[in-house]
Amino acid sequence: MIEIKNLLFQPLTFHLAGDGQGLHLNPRERKSIGNEELSPEIEAAEKRGLISLTETVKPQEVPAKTVESPVKKSKTKSKGNGTQAPRRTKRR
Repeated sequence: MIEIKNLLFQPLTFHLAGDGQGLHLNPRERKSIGNEELSPEIEAAEKRGLISLTETVKPQEVPAKTVESPVKKSKTKSKGNGTQAPRRTKRR
């Protein structure tokens, strides 16, 4: 897979090699295409500095981590004797 990044602040459109499909890139957008879809037009655009091409590898799947919900804090401060006193808030 090849990642194409539009380096310009304007949209670009390219023809892909093979089946005659097109590729539209919005300003500063990235898209991935297969190696067989790389056309001479895209290679010429890279030489002119309009886009950047980088070879991408499939990232290895990372097992999903379980997210624990944070412990909810009480909105009241405890007094020294164990009872809760309401917290004062500033008015603006």
